[in-house]
Amino acid sequence: MSNRIFCCYADHVTDSKVPFDLPILFMPDALRFLNTMVRLFVAIEIPAEIKSQYAEAQEAIRSSRARLSLVHPDDMHITLKFIGEVEGSHLPGITAALKAITGSPFILDLGSITLNSPRSPRVIWSDLHDPGACRNLATMVEHALVPLGIPAEGRTFKPHITIARIKQFHPSIFEEVAAISSTCSGSFSVDRFVLKKSELTPQGPIYTDLLEVPL
Repeated sequence: MSNRIFCCYADHVTDSKVPFDLPILFMPDALRFLNTMVRLFVAIEIPAEIKSQYAEAQEAIRSSRARLSLVHPDDMHITLKFIGEVEGSHLPGITAALKAITGSPFILDLGSITLNSPRSPRVIWSDLHDPGACRNLATMVEHALVPLGIPAEGRTFKPHITIARIKQFHPSIFEEVAAISSTCSGSFSVDRFVLKKSELTPQGPIYTDLLEVPL
């Protein structure tokens, strides 16, 4: 579930204790995230028409003998960087570092729907054909955040869109995923990335957009 909110800036706030470069969340208790732990990640949104293709593919595996947790189409995205749990007081530094990133729009092509691992599959995802621009953007995001104490990833970045998570394996999942592997096609333009807050709930994650950075 996504919860989209807007940003204004502290030069509209009269409280002298608020830093003037601090993005303020436009909500009744706008500063509440500064005093709590927040779970963050940086992502690329995907267009609605692409999500609808993956939603159709999900229907073909909904009755799988493997126990699956399907990703709600509204929540589908490409993760550039998972930041994890940080103190809300770190938000000003994180948003400032991300806002300083510059780049150019690029195109991503949809690849095959596959399993993350043939030996121990845990995720059903769609590969993306990346000429290098998406990987470069992920690298820029990572380099921007390392000085803030956010560690770099130990594995190579591979852009993908998660379709479902496998909660209980069944061998039939190989055949079921093979049947939908080439059902989604097309391409889309990436012209921005987003800092998101993730709140885990029994009903699934709730995502809130905190910052949008154009390329």
